[in-house]
Parts: sequence; structure tokens; C-alpha cells
Amino acid sequence: PYIANNFSITKRAITVTANAGQTKTYGEADPALTYQITTGNLVTGDAFNGKLGRVTGEAVNTYAITQGTLSAGANYTLTFIANNFAITKRAITVTADAGQSKTYGETDPTLTYQVTTGSLVTGDAFTGKLSRATGESVGTYAITQGTLTAGTNYELTYAGNNFTITKRAITVTANAGQTKVYGEADPLFTYQ
Repeated sequence: PYIANNFSITKRAITVTANAGQTKTYGEADPALTYQITTGNLVTGDAFNGKLGRVTGEAVNTYAITQGTLSAGANYTLTFIANNFAITKRAITVTADAGQSKTYGETDPTLTYQVTTGSLVTGDAFTGKLSRATGESVGTYAITQGTLTAGTNYELTYAGNNFTITKRAITVTANAGQTKVYGEADPLFTYQ
């Protein structure tokens, strides 16, 4: 007589490790997260489906890469080894506008600038303002970054320029009708 018994096919063990060094710049779309098989292997004809995920967040920081929906199917016991995903600062350059000036004795205008390299992410804005070296006499003064910032998600490079205080125009007119008698000393002349 033949006595039957059971034959078991067990799940194949496989380990997947998220690749180290995966990054993006603040404001960009996430890249496809990558991984390697570090222990075991897939049977010929089998493939992974799904994809890795990461902890939610868009500010400059480090976020854990998660297994997400990655699977090798029901025939595998998948062990996942996490790694970190970094969002790095976005580079932006601000240049103070050239030709900014005022006339001696006037109030300083608001100092202006342009973004000359990079861009702000939609919804972000600069805060603070440019300043200049102190002084109120006619001359040239360096425009400095002052308190201008785009926030902690940016690596801001500042290119300065000069601010000029120009001479104030003034017209002096001698008063009309000033006279003296012949032979006398000149009077003190007056003007407006």
C-alpha cells in the first residue's frame, strides 16, 4: 500500500536594502527610490512590484525610507532594511540692484534686489530687507544683505552693490538793491 504525506514549499527569504545617499533638492519632485537585494535572490521569472516610500515631509531634513508597497509576492518573506533620504537646501543668489542712490539730506529709499540664480519654490517668499553701511555724507556705501532671507530651506548667496549719496543742489541769489555810497566801505552783502 502507498501512504501519502504532505510536501511543503516554504517561502523564499530575501532581504532588500534601500540604497544610501538618496537625496533631492528642496522644491523638486522625489526621485524613484532605489534598493538592492542584499540577501537571497528572486527565482527566474519573478519580479518585484510596488515601490519604496518615505516618511512624509518637504522641508530640508532627513527622512526614513520605508518599504512602501514593495513586494516580491506571496512566495517570499521579504525583509526590508531602511536607509535615509535627505532633502537638501535649494541654492539661490540675490544681487543688490546697481545705481541705487539718494540726494544728501533725503530719507533712504527701500533697497532693491533681483534673484540672479535659482528660484523660490511657489508659496515661499523673502523676508527681511537689505541694508547699507552707515553714513549720511556724500559718498558711496556698500549695500549689505542685512536681514534678507529666504528661510532655512535655502542656501542664499548674496552679491552686493553700492549705494550713493549725491550732493544736494542749492541755488543762492544775492538780494537785489544792495548799495553803498561812493568812498564808504562795502556793506555785508545778503542773499536768499
